Amino acid sequence: MPASVAVQGGLLRAVEVEWAEQHWADTEWNDPTPVAFGADQPKYQCAEYVARALAAAGLVPGLRADDPQDSYFHYTAPSGTTYDLLLISDLPPYHTLYDYLMDSRLGSDVGDQPGRARPGDVVVTYAGPGGTRSHTGLVVTAQDGSAEPTVDAHNRARRHYEYHYYAPSHLVRIDPLALSGGFDSVPVASGVPAPGGPVPQDPIGPQV
Repeated sequence: MPASVAVQGGLLRAVEVEWAEQHWADTEWNDPTPVAFGADQPKYQCAEYVARALAAAGLVPGLRADDPQDSYFHYTAPSGTTYDLLLISDLPPYHTLYDYLMDSRLGSDVGDQPGRARPGDVVVTYAGPGGTRSHTGLVVTAQDGSAEPTVDAHNRARRHYEYHYYAPSHLVRIDPLALSGGFDSVPVASGVPAPGGPVPQDPIGPQV
């Protein structure tokens, strides 16, 4: 990879991290009143927080970090597929934030490899029923010697928590320039409620 390309990708991940560091304690997407460390954020949960950090860096085409919540609930990607970016858990028929990362090729799931984490990458917890996805956060610092990467996350306001606090976890490495390659071919979601319907809650409930 040319050095200039690597630098550009690093700059975009840095934008993600800067945004995340400024908003980890927000009460709601449109209410920056900080909650106490570790307090619940029932109206601004984990997937939405990560999705907005990605959008701040221009990694969700057509969305801005300060767009209304419904824009994230019913996000139509350039491929024509509709995603619920408020959701990380498997909940058919919704296409989740994780699906967006995989379909867009923006993310690459490399498994439980904290040593490969870079600021701006995504951590996904697999603590749901049957080992399914249940939580997500954003890597804000890389591994440093014996010190694990650290993660900022919502549902409960956490900042700079160690990667394995969110175990069992996978690292999703973010390649900001992969979006230029286009989306994988996937069918448009069917059965997704029309805009204005109730926003679904993560079936696993608030996580750490």
